[in-house]
Amino acid sequence: MKSTNDGKPKSLAFNLTPLIDVTFLLIVFFVMSSQMINEETAMEMTLPRETSGEIAEKDDAGKLIVNVPDAESIFLGAKRVSFSELRERFLREKSRATGPLAVRIRTNRDVPYGAIEPILVLCAQTGIYDASFAVVGE
Repeated sequence: MKSTNDGKPKSLAFNLTPLIDVTFLLIVFFVMSSQMINEETAMEMTLPRETSGEIAEKDDAGKLIVNVPDAESIFLGAKRVSFSELRERFLREKSRATGPLAVRIRTNRDVPYGAIEPILVLCAQTGIYDASFAVVGE
């Protein structure tokens, strides 16, 4: 330790305030992002049963979640959107993405295929080729 002019030792101390601020901001960021991911799949639906295909990973991080609870409504995550808004969002996310973009479609078991087909066509038109369905096992 260095001594001051009056002979008393000068103490060295770290200022921990910026470190605590950054840590707190990281905690808030991760809590908020995990909450948003949970909201996207929190909509209660009776998912269709799988009869064939392969089991994909259950991680929905980085995927656009499209919820179709009935034939008349479409939700992107937990927000209700029109078909044109869905197109705009797909195009915007596609332009932002650094790699291939993935879409997970969650729908009730009794929604007719005619309500889902336009979403699949929209995925192909916007260049999103990784579209999958959320199902329950038998």
